[in-house]
Order: sequence, then structure tokens, then C-alpha cells
Amino acid sequence: MLKHLNLDEMVALLSPWVEDPKQRKVFLSIHEIAALHPRVVEAHEAVLAVQPSSGGASSKMRALIAKSNEVDRCHDHLARAVSYGIDAHRELCLAEEPADAAGAARCELVQKKLFPGGLSILNASPLAEAGNTTRIARLLEEEPEIAGFLRSVPARGKASLLDVVKRWLTTGRELQAIERARTELEATETTTPVSKTTIQSARSQWFKIVSLVLSNLEMSRAPARDVEIIRGPVLRASGRAGKRYVSSKPEEAPAEEDTPEEEADSPASGPGEAEPSEEDDETDVS
Repeated sequence: MLKHLNLDEMVALLSPWVEDPKQRKVFLSIHEIAALHPRVVEAHEAVLAVQPSSGGASSKMRALIAKSNEVDRCHDHLARAVSYGIDAHRELCLAEEPADAAGAARCELVQKKLFPGGLSILNASPLAEAGNTTRIARLLEEEPEIAGFLRSVPARGKASLLDVVKRWLTTGRELQAIERARTELEATETTTPVSKTTIQSARSQWFKIVSLVLSNLEMSRAPARDVEIIRGPVLRASGRAGKRYVSSKPEEAPAEEDTPEEEADSPASGPGEAEPSEEDDETDVS
């Protein structure tokens, strides 16, 4: 019985359809249900949104954290490229014959202004890294000769070290925007408790789309193996949930009685259900 599944089970059942590349490919290969995939994703996200976090981060927060980690990785590589690029240019100045002492000194000056604490900034928080790139952007405006020096130092391809610095500053702005979004989301999630109505709405949405998927699979001409990959786990889990409910609360009504049983139960019916006999039909006729 689908309606007896708990939120954790509902998330686990749809997660492969949405997140696992192989199962998603199988789902989309079945003509009768492929068009339902966007609604499956919506239902999955709705249930995720009301699932108790148990101390963990929400799906939206995890997405922001993942994005922050990726931008931070790029930020650190660009910062090293700038620092190492200045050091390499300094060594080239010293390798001149005679040595370009003035050029080497200029490299040291720019290095100290861009990295006053060396590369220790890379071990700071994303917010601190964003603040540092804001400082550097202001520095380039106030001291244009630094920008001129960076423009004279070649980098990869036709780019100059100033181009690399601009990319570095862009990652800083992205980190700042992500941190702001994380702060706002955390405040929203902390101050907005999930209501019972919201949970029921998410469950109802889940029941409807899963029931529709199962119903369409009944008429599918897809290979039996593909149909079983999608349908099997849901039927087995719903069967276990129904037995669990009967054994634990045989006399109580289901918690989600508002959910139409026709939508929630009909696709989950298995081969074990008995069809009405002819004798029963004849008995009903008065």
C-alpha cells in the first residue's frame, strides 16, 4: 500500500529514478512513462523539502555547498597561478644578463600587495576569500600601475596575468553571492517549520505521480526487465509497508486518509489479489 510508506522510503524509492544515471536512462527509455519524468522530479523534490533533516542539510543547502566547493576550488587554483606567475617573472628578471634588479623588485612589491600573508588566504573561509578579492579589486583601482604590471606579464595562450587576476576576482564575487544565498536559506529553513499540511501535500503529490507511473507500466510494451527495474522496488516496499501497518496498528485508520486510495493503491496491486468470482457476481443479483 503506497500510502503506508514513510517519507524516508518515499525519498529512497524515487531517488534512483531522479539521480541515478542508469535508472534514469531506463525510465526515459520507456515510452509510456518518459514524459512523466519532470513530474517525478518535482514530486521527489517536494518530499525532500519536507523530510526531517535529522541534523543534516536540506537538498537546496547541499546544492549550494557543492557549488561553493567547486567555485572555491577554482578560486584557489587561480590565486596560485597569479602568485606563481609573479614569482616566475621575478626569476626571469634575475636571470637576465645583467640581472634586472628593478624588475625583480617590482615583482616582490606586487606580490606583497596582492598576497600580504602569502597563500594562507587559501585556507580561510569562502567569505574571507571573497573579502580578500574585494580588497584586491579596490587595490587595482587605487594603484593602476599594479594592473599595468600584471598586463605586461604573459600567462597561458594570449592572456596576461591581469586576465587571470580578473578571473580570480570573479570567483570571489561568486563566493560572496553563494555565501549570501546560504545565509538567507539557512534563515528561511530555521524560521519556517514544516506544517502538517505541507507534508500531506508533498505526500499526495508523490502518491499521484508514482501511481500514474505504475499504472502506465501495466500497459507498457517495454522489456519486462526494464519494467521490473522501475516498478519492482516500489511494489516490494509498498507491500512491506502494508504488512508493517497491519501488524502494528490493525484497528487504526491510516494517517493520510485524505489521500484518495484509488490513486494510491490501485497500481500497487499485485498478482496475489483475487478477482471477484462469478458466484459472487451471481449472489449480488437479487
